[in-house]
Amino acid sequence: MRNWLALFVVLLGALFVSGQVFAADSDSGAPFAEKLSFKEKKDLLTEAGIKYDIPPEILKAIAYQETGMMQFEKDGSPVMNRNDDGGVGMMQVTLGEEDLAKREIDMEKLKYNTAYNIEMGAKLLNEKFAWSGNIIPKVNDGDRHKLENWYFAVLAYNGLDRRNDPENAATYQGSVYETIASRNLIDMGDLPKFEPYYKDDENRMRFAEEDMHIVTEKQTPSTQMFQNGEHVYSFAEEPGSTINFRVGPSVTARKVGDVPLYMPLTVEGELQHDNSRDNHFGFYPFHYADIHGYMASSYVREGEVTPFYDVRRQEVTEAVGFLEVRDIISGYPDGTFRPNEPILRRHAASMLAQALHLKADKSYQLKATDMDTGDLGYNAMKTMEYHGLMTGSGSKIRPNENMTRAQMASVLTEAFKENLPANPDAHEFADISGDFWNYEAINTLYQSGLTNQDPYRPNETVTRSQFALFLKRAMTME
Repeated sequence: MRNWLALFVVLLGALFVSGQVFAADSDSGAPFAEKLSFKEKKDLLTEAGIKYDIPPEILKAIAYQETGMMQFEKDGSPVMNRNDDGGVGMMQVTLGEEDLAKREIDMEKLKYNTAYNIEMGAKLLNEKFAWSGNIIPKVNDGDRHKLENWYFAVLAYNGLDRRNDPENAATYQGSVYETIASRNLIDMGDLPKFEPYYKDDENRMRFAEEDMHIVTEKQTPSTQMFQNGEHVYSFAEEPGSTINFRVGPSVTARKVGDVPLYMPLTVEGELQHDNSRDNHFGFYPFHYADIHGYMASSYVREGEVTPFYDVRRQEVTEAVGFLEVRDIISGYPDGTFRPNEPILRRHAASMLAQALHLKADKSYQLKATDMDTGDLGYNAMKTMEYHGLMTGSGSKIRPNENMTRAQMASVLTEAFKENLPANPDAHEFADISGDFWNYEAINTLYQSGLTNQDPYRPNETVTRSQFALFLKRAMTME
């Protein structure tokens, strides 16, 4: 599902470099029909998403897939039966006469009122989502704000028919999610995998009981549901990036500055859109560096990041922010991070246990003799010992000693061994010979790109900022 990569690159360049992206357009209709710009349509789709607790990215992609976000044909007549299934209007709302009457849906408004058509589409999609875990599989924990979790509701919106079976090269839901990824600049990863079955000669998809709950590796949050006053931070997949901060809500608006990653921000108004049919992201208003401006929603994430005043280097800021939003790291009550202080072994243990979601068996008793239950870091050190990541020596695990660079190499290569090269080439370090006690671990760090230091200085202590950098790199290795 990567045919959208070329478009992704084009749009990405527009957000990071000034330039024109797609011509503005609007719906054309007869004198009695509404004439809405694509900006107004995207506003309406977002409002409906917020109202019905549906990610706006989903509704925009459905409208785009169904009709190219068009309520009316060029001759002014409503878009009807675009996919040969009786659909009406932009959202191609498809219901039989009995259903229309039962739901008290006004057919004329469905044809000629864009906002009404969008709302009816949102209601129908919401009904499909309510089938999760019963008629259709539930995805992940069912969080309504995660894009992958709407996969089967989107499928059902078009129909639980054989044509949407993933055994086919192209499916409706697949096209919708390709649109979400490319038009919103989101890297979503792989979508749910499933194998439906059919009764007799039916075309209706059915799902085995064991397939009624599907978990995806990646769970992508909506970036278009933030409200005024919410705390967020700037984010991009590429480390070291900066995000364009513009004077207006458009990729063509003048740039007034660059926002670094993991910068704490507060939303100061509603999501705003440009007039391009093809840009489905919006722009949030923020104050940054005493300037009021706009940043694309593609680069906004929910969460609070502490602006540590003693962290200066951007690479360290990104590493600390990356770990903080995952509850792996925190600073001190006085608002400092103290990046140059040595990190204690128990602090490193706590961060690793949180990063790897590790726990010790409840019945496990710490074998090291230099810690008692209730000591600071006891549970973290017990967890490290249980999983063989920190075992100490001479029956002592030394929780309050500073961690050395050699020890860090051993711990990280064991903790992330699945992501690091198993048999790296030998490297001749200026200060380490091949018979050094953990040469192999240090060499693995070097060959994997987690460090480029030669001499490596194995006996030096590791600072808090250094461990944050190494841990973040290890967690993001592919």
